Amino acid sequence: MHDTLDVSEYLDFLRARWKVATIACGFAIVAALAMGLLLPKRYTATATILIDPPAGGDPRIAAAVSTVYLESLKTYELLATNDQLFVRVAGQFHLQEQGAAPIESLKRRVLKVDKLRDTRALQISVTLPDARTAQAAAQSIAEGTVELSHSGAKEADDALIENASKAAETAKARLNDAETAWRKTAGAHSAEALRSEVSDQSYLRSRVEEQLLEDQTELAGGSKTAQHDAAASRARTELLQRRIGELNLAIDQKSAALAQQTATEEVLQAALTSARASYETYAQRLSDLRVSRGSRTEWLRVVDPGIIPQQPSSPNAPLILIGAAALAIFGSWLYLTLSYSFTRGQRRYDPPLRIAGYAGD
Repeated sequence: MHDTLDVSEYLDFLRARWKVATIACGFAIVAALAMGLLLPKRYTATATILIDPPAGGDPRIAAAVSTVYLESLKTYELLATNDQLFVRVAGQFHLQEQGAAPIESLKRRVLKVDKLRDTRALQISVTLPDARTAQAAAQSIAEGTVELSHSGAKEADDALIENASKAAETAKARLNDAETAWRKTAGAHSAEALRSEVSDQSYLRSRVEEQLLEDQTELAGGSKTAQHDAAASRARTELLQRRIGELNLAIDQKSAALAQQTATEEVLQAALTSARASYETYAQRLSDLRVSRGSRTEWLRVVDPGIIPQQPSSPNAPLILIGAAALAIFGSWLYLTLSYSFTRGQRRYDPPLRIAGYAGD
């Protein structure tokens, strides 16, 4: 049956051996101080970028951005961690010396980018042995990030404007073709001219018919003049009748041509109207794109280039001392606890051996 732990005895055991913990803590603190002095100092500089909403948006929407929208701004971390940008900055400040670690490892060790939660702020931190270089590199990466964002937005705007310009040029060519076809069709043989010709010939036919009716009336009336010139009157009547036939034929032909010309002009007019409306739409879109250039995407700006850090970020002496002291205290407690358990075990088995020795005497 196992003995129960005597707390008072255990605490007395620990109190009697307090020097063990003191020596361990002292040794750990001295070792931590030595390590802190031997490790190279590194400084962390931080630059801050503010991500403004699109300038072309509603100000009320900009003031009431949602959490989903703020979370989507984390994609701008990809711009700040752009490999080409880091390689350029590393070459500018000679961060990768001959025989040093690969650029990927250097980037993971030196650069840290974080979009602060529920804010539009993007922080870029650079950790280097030299404080001035760290601040200059952080500012350079921040400015490069802003430049990449602006150039990307400019490329997108230029692509949209180019596509809209091509569409407007195509619509303009269609409009020119429609106007040319309309002018050719609505020239000398326009529907209005044909309509005027049909009207004139119809009027002439009515006059000839009136003249024919008068001649026939005179012949039917039997007047002396008409009877004396009967042969001439009949010849004139035949002439008028032929003229009426010719006019009817011409009017029919002109009417057919008028109907065809009217249908053609209606088709061309519809095509012209459609082409003009299409061109105006594309021209207006092109104008809107040019006016709103750079206002459809977020606008990045460096609001804080950072300062030259005065205190090193590593090694963190207080943290190292606290960690070393905590580790020493835990190790001492574990050692003393095991020692106490071992001592109790020996005391539990020693008395029977001593009693057996007394009986033999």
